[in-house]
Parts: sequence; C-alpha cells; structure tokens
Amino acid sequence: FINHKAGMAGVDQERVKAVVKELTRGGQHHREESRKDANTEESIAKMKEMYASLSATRIREIEGSVRCRIGEMEAQRDLSRTWIHVDMDAFFAACHTLERPELASVPMAVGGMSMISTANYVARKAGVRSAMPGFVAVKLCPALVFVRQDFELYQKYAAMLREVWRVYDKEFDCGSLDEAYLDVTEFMSRTGMDGGEVAAKLRSDVETKTRLTCSAGVAPTRRLAKICSDWNKPNGQFVLERSREAVISFLSDLPVRKVGGVGKVLEGKLSAFQIRTCGQLRQSLNVIAAVFTPATIDFLFSVALGTGTEQRPPDAQRKGLGHERTFAPTSDPRFIEAKLHGLAEDVAKELQKENLKAQTVTLKIKKSNFEVMQRQLTVPSSNAAKVIAEAAILLLRKERPYGALRLVGV
Repeated sequence: FINHKAGMAGVDQERVKAVVKELTRGGQHHREESRKDANTEESIAKMKEMYASLSATRIREIEGSVRCRIGEMEAQRDLSRTWIHVDMDAFFAACHTLERPELASVPMAVGGMSMISTANYVARKAGVRSAMPGFVAVKLCPALVFVRQDFELYQKYAAMLREVWRVYDKEFDCGSLDEAYLDVTEFMSRTGMDGGEVAAKLRSDVETKTRLTCSAGVAPTRRLAKICSDWNKPNGQFVLERSREAVISFLSDLPVRKVGGVGKVLEGKLSAFQIRTCGQLRQSLNVIAAVFTPATIDFLFSVALGTGTEQRPPDAQRKGLGHERTFAPTSDPRFIEAKLHGLAEDVAKELQKENLKAQTVTLKIKKSNFEVMQRQLTVPSSNAAKVIAEAAILLLRKERPYGALRLVGV
C-alpha cells in the first residue's frame, strides 16, 4: 500500500505502514503475506547459493552469452514508431464526480469497507489508494466518503473514450476500461504533428468529449509509453525522445518497480542483489542471466535496455472479458451464487455490445485466507447470461466445501 501511485507524493509512508500493521496483525491477510514473504526469502537464499557456487569457467560462459544477447537486442532496437499510452485520471472516481460535483472537494473512494477500487486525489493525499481495504482507508482518512461501484456508468464513459482514441489509431488496444495504447506513427505522418502535439490534442479531445481528464506518455515503445504516462499525473503528459541515448538516460535512475511486470516478489529478488533501478539492472545482467529463469531473463534484459514492445503484439485483440466483486467474507451459497448471476449478466451485456461470443468460462474465487483459485469450463460459443452463469455456478459447486469467500469473478 505504500508503493508509489499518482497523487500520493508527500504521503507519510511510515504512518501508512503503521496503520496497516496495526489493523492486519494476526489476521488472515497478515498470515498470507507472511507466508509469501517466507517463500520469497527461501527463493532468494537458493538464488544466492546458486550464484555463489558458479565456477570461473561458467561465469565466463555467462558473460559471453550476455554480450551476444545484448548485441542481438541492440541490433533489433526499433526507434521508428511513436506510441502513446493514455491513462484516465482516477477514472471511476472522476465518473462519479461528474454525476455528483460535490464530491470533487471531499476525500472519496469507490468501493466499501472490505475493498476500494480507486480513490480521488483528495483521498490519496491521506494515503488512500486502490486495492486497499476500506477499513484501512477509513483509519487513514476518517472523513472518507464511499461511493458504490457503477459499471454501467464507467462503460458509458469508456465508450465515449473509444470514439476519441479511434480517430488517432483505429487498431488501438485497451489495457483496461480507462487506458489504451495507440500507435500514432501514421497519424503523425498524415498531420505533420510531433508526438507531444498529438498527445496534447488527444487529451484535449478526451476532455471535450467526456469532461474527464487523462494523462499521456509518448515513447518509442509501448512499455516506455506506459511508464511515461504516469510521469506528470494528473492531467499531464511526458514525451520520451526517439533515440537510444534518451531511452538509456531515462532508464538510468528509474526504479524497477515502476516497470509493468515487476511486482513485489520480483522487486524483492532484484533488491537482494542490490538492483533497485533500471540502470543498476543494466549493469547486473550477468547476475540476471545466472540466477533467473529464461522467461524472466528475456523480460529483464528488455527492461534494462529499453527494447521490445515496439510493435503491436499479434494478440493485441481482446482475448478475455470479465468482472469480479469483493465483499465481506461469507460462505452463504445463495449470496455467492447471486453475485455470480449478476457478474454473468454484466459479462453477457458487454459481450453482446461488442458482438462477441465466448467458449471458455473462468471462475475466480478468493478465499477468506486470501488464497486465489481459478477454474475453467468449455461451453458452446455463447454470449447468453444464463449459459455463463450456469457454467460459473457449476465450477463453484465442484469446489465445495469452499469455506468463506471474499471475492468472486467471472
């Protein structure tokens, strides 16, 4: 909960830590996090042991392969494209504020006491943020006002956003309801505008169309554009020039945790080898190649060099569509199955709106001890709520006795 998020500069992180510790000590969440931390520490110990046991010959082999791999990746570096990552500012909260302007000046969070999905910038100044339990948020900010989620409202504004984005890149792809990746290279060629000008016009068009603000990052790769969109939030933009020197300089002091795909566990493993910035990562690629798995090695090399994700991925088209709900832990089957019916209806409406059908239904559940499980079932291609709900409930019943749950998703 203390990881950086836009609008939280100046938050007293030690106070947030203390509140979280006080409210979760001895609880299921604390035990689950302690278990994960213990597993991470065990994994780090094995990695250090592995690295310490390397022979001089093996180290030279690794160094040689790393030089070759860097050479290959540098040769493939593509600086010909311009990507813009658009990220709406506190989207859910902003949608509610448009409907209820009085919320603009008070600390507000979308969600409830068990979990919040986002918070406005007033609340963030007190340390309140997305994915935080509401009871923790209220302790940090006693004046916090809760607003219930309204996905029909969010989808209404999301549809308006897509109309704007389509002007700049007909094949844009969404990271979520409130963010998108746009390749604006052709748009720039047609209009003679540079990346910064396109981003400014796009942001202006979004505000004119929706009365909502967004932030944008402009860069030669999708990954870098996403990092840049967070640079001047809210309602700002950042342009990273299309040159190797600019990319390497930008990455030099960038904390690895700011890169999508680097979570708490991977950050901890890198930190154990004194790697906290992308610049340090670039200087430690021999260590990375020696102790991580091949997939993680490829990812971290591309992060360190700022390469990859220059082209639109072949599977950028949406592969899945879903919704989930968090609630106070309960084992009441009627309550849980009612939630699944509601989620199935939400998913069905969205499928029908996009003229899509699904053939795999996935049930996601989070137990009261924070253990997460997913189960899948193949069904005849359908976008009917009844078919989706029946599949999800069948999967749920197969897990009995499942105990108390705090989240379900379809």
